[in-house]
Amino acid sequence: MDISSSNGMPDGHPAPFAIVTRDVPDLRVVRFLGELDVIAADRVTEVLRSAVDSGSPVIADCAAVTFSSSAVLGVFYATHVRATKSGTRFVLVTNARALLRPLDLLGLLDAMTVVPDMAAALAELELWELEPRLTDHDR
Repeated sequence: MDISSSNGMPDGHPAPFAIVTRDVPDLRVVRFLGELDVIAADRVTEVLRSAVDSGSPVIADCAAVTFSSSAVLGVFYATHVRATKSGTRFVLVTNARALLRPLDLLGLLDAMTVVPDMAAALAELELWELEPRLTDHDR
């Protein structure tokens, strides 16, 4: 498990986001927490690129995201495109209006696989057997 965040804000305050990665057999889970503003975009890109390049299906769990900038929404879409081109599955998990509304307005809700929770993501990927391991420990 890798826990990372930005190096802090320019004024010395801690970063408003965190990223937790979890590898399980045949799956990469990247959990985002907090505010994914423009400062987070480079780190989000780096982490998701690495996850997709692993060749395993990727779940971007954004259930704990309270805000996402358009730059990060663009990263999610670019990750979807990258995954599709490489034959890797990419699923975004969120039930938060803070993400669903802008994704819908930008037309990305229909362009990507977006599901409301981890159980739905595992069902989408046909990895039902992993549900107890991921839903019990991550919440």
